[in-house]
Order: sequence, then C-alpha cells, then structure tokens
Amino acid sequence: MLNDRSEILDTLCKISRLRAQEKPAGGMASKGCRNFYLVRFMALAFLYTAPATQQSAVCAMEETNAVIAGRYTMANTGQEANPTSVPKSASREAPGQETSPPAKPADRQKVREEKTGEFVAAPIPISSPAIGTGLAWAAGYLFPFDKQDKETSNSVLGIGGLFTNNGSRALAVGGRIYFKQDKYRLTAAGGGAKINANIYGIGKLAGDRGLYLPLTFKGSALIGEPLFLRVHKGVYLGARFQYRDLTLSLNRDELDLPPGSGDLPPELEEIRNEIADYFKQKTVSIGPRFQWDKRDDTYYPMRGFLLDSGIDLFGQNIGSKWTYQYTKIVFNQYTGIGKRDVLAFRGMGCLATGDHVPIYDLCLFGNSNDLRGYTAGRYQDRRMFATQAEYRLNMPSKKILGRMGWVFFAGVGGVGGKFSDIGWSDLLPAGGGGFRFRLTNKNHINFRIDYGIGKVGHTFTMGIGEAF
Repeated sequence: MLNDRSEILDTLCKISRLRAQEKPAGGMASKGCRNFYLVRFMALAFLYTAPATQQSAVCAMEETNAVIAGRYTMANTGQEANPTSVPKSASREAPGQETSPPAKPADRQKVREEKTGEFVAAPIPISSPAIGTGLAWAAGYLFPFDKQDKETSNSVLGIGGLFTNNGSRALAVGGRIYFKQDKYRLTAAGGGAKINANIYGIGKLAGDRGLYLPLTFKGSALIGEPLFLRVHKGVYLGARFQYRDLTLSLNRDELDLPPGSGDLPPELEEIRNEIADYFKQKTVSIGPRFQWDKRDDTYYPMRGFLLDSGIDLFGQNIGSKWTYQYTKIVFNQYTGIGKRDVLAFRGMGCLATGDHVPIYDLCLFGNSNDLRGYTAGRYQDRRMFATQAEYRLNMPSKKILGRMGWVFFAGVGGVGGKFSDIGWSDLLPAGGGGFRFRLTNKNHINFRIDYGIGKVGHTFTMGIGEAF
C-alpha cells in the first residue's frame, strides 16, 4: 500500500512538472508538490484543533441549512483540468498506427465541465461556557441535476450536526435542487435536536443586563420551500412550509441554586414569566416567498445582487398552537474588485407580529451571522435590522497560497419592540476579520474562521462557506 501511494505521489509530481513546462510561471516542481501536501496536512490539523465559541454551536443547524439555502460558496475559477500523464514510450508512434493529436485547451475545458459531483466536509470545533465543548460538523455533495444543462447551478445534498459535553445534540439533513435551466428551485430539510442554551429575555435592556436562564430545547422540525414560478429570469415566486414540535424546560443542572431550593432568584423568575406560555408548543406555517436573484454565481458571487423575502403565517387553523406572523427581507450586493476580490454588502430587516410569538421566532440578533460579534439570542425582540459590509481578499498565487484568503467586516444593527423604539443609543455595532481556506478544487468552497467584536463581547466562529 505504501509503495502504491508513493507511485501515485510521484505520478502527481510528474504531472506538475509537465504543467511547469507548459506554464513556467505557474508550474509546481517536485519539491513544491511535496510542500503542497505538507501545508494541506497542517491546515487540516488546524481545523481539527482550533476552538470556537457559542455562536458556532447555536448556529450549527443553520450552517447545515446554509448549505441547503445556497449560502455556501462555489464558483468556477477558470483552472484547467490536470492533463493526464502519459509514458513517453506510449507516446511514440507505433508502426501502422496513427498518433492521437494532443488535447487542446478547449478539450481540457470540456472534460472539466463534464465532471460530475464533488464532496465537501469539515469539522467545526466548539468551546463555550454555555454549550460546552464538542464538535459541529457538516458534509455535502454537489452535483449537476442535469449534466446537459449548462445554465443551472449545481444542486446540493447535505447533512450536519453537533454534539457537546453538556448534552447538546443535533442532526439535520436536506438539500436544494436546481433544474430545468434554473426555472425551478426546490429546498427541503428536516432534523431533530436537544440543545442546552441560555435565554437572556426579551429586549435590548435584557441583553445589556446579561442575566440568562438556562433552558433545554428539544424537538424536531421540517421545512419545504418550492420556487416553481419563474416570472422572469432570476425572479421567482413560491411558498414555504414549516412544521416544528418543540419542548422547552429549565436546565436545572446549570442553575446555581441552594440545595433543596426550587425557587428561582427574582431576576431569573422574571425571565421565566416572559416565556412561561411557550414551554410546550407545536407551530405550523405556510406563506409566500419572493426571490430576485441577479448574482453571477449562486454560491460564490463576484457581481450582482440577491433580494430574498418571505412571510411565515402561523395559524391555529393549520395546526399551530398560536397564530402569529414572521416577516424577513434580505438584500445582498456583490461588487468585484479586480479579478479576485469582492466587496459584499448585506442589509436585513425582521418583523414578528401577533399576540403570542414564541421566543425562538422572535428576531434574534447575531443569528445567521447578522452581526458577527454577538452571541445569537442575547438580543432579541419583535423588530430588528442589521447591516454589514465585508471585503473578501483572495491570494493571487496559483499554488497553496492561492487557496487562502482574508476578510474584513463591519456593521451595525439594533432590536426593539417597534422600529421607532430603536434610538442612537440602542445601536449595536460590530466589526472584525477572518481567514479563509479553500476546501475544494472544482467549486470555490471555503472553510471560514471569523473573529467578531461587539458592544458587549466577542465571538469566534467557524463554518463552511461565506457568512452571506
């Protein structure tokens, strides 16, 4: 087995030398080939050992859905397929036989385009006082639904989850399918979880206070989103269906109560009273979706914009315990800087209305990376907005350094019972930076490490794909 691997490595290095002869400026010598595998091994070791914080765990399910929802970045980089190494003896013209002409660049490009699926996977270490220490993970398979369809983006099937030493567990599976020249898009996902997390209460003042109630969330969820009406190229209408059956309970193992005492301190009792009606519920919704997608690539856009909006209508007449509405609108803008870099902008608004809105359906600041620098759930209310800008810097090298990149981001947002309640003193700014390492060859999918600083703390998060 060792000899086989050595032969494979030597073959790969020979291929690199051939490419070096074709492209002296970008070729990789034998030493460079070995350095590539050394650096790649060091990078993988780093991914398995670097710690993350609470936001990575809280958003682990969303990271999986992010694969499903198309946040994970994939884009053709214009690299040619590796030419096949042919022994010199085989290249000589045999008597009575014709020699095949060498492959043209267009032929190599065609071979690359006709290649099918590609796997991507990464572990996401977790370390947080609230959720404990453990591992979140995600894996996906990207493939063309129709090999003859050159206009449609790759579809994706994904699975992900997490486990920590405080008893938190989660597992989700799903996918997003693009077909018929991107006329139709279908998203579906489902999963179950038991998550031990902290609830700070409702409103900005509750988040500033910093007192939290440890709760256990346990249940299952299912979501489906067909976009089957394309009114114009890039403009879609559809619907979204959600089903969730959740139970909330006090995590008494995390409560520092005197022995034999069952009463909470007054400040924690106030938080429990805010959510007392929602400790057991089943919520069901259906509502319209609108999407205007003018990005040049679905997964790693360099130019264009995405406008995505929807209203989730929860009603007792369709099986939900409560009747309420959840509205969200998101706008992402992408501007290419030179051949490699991108300036990205994101703005979002959230609106929750109704007499009874479960705490997990309030607008959660820091959720879905809006904004990085805040633990998801510390600030939550019925209204929220968040804006941020991010510069994505990609290294110019075609060797191992070409897989690396850096990002720098900053933004501001706020939460309140009404939008008019959010004043200048209530704004929540954040900023930070991050490192990127490209995991795949055919598709531009990065492993993401971000450090964000907010008004009341910081977050250190990992994931697959860009934040937005």
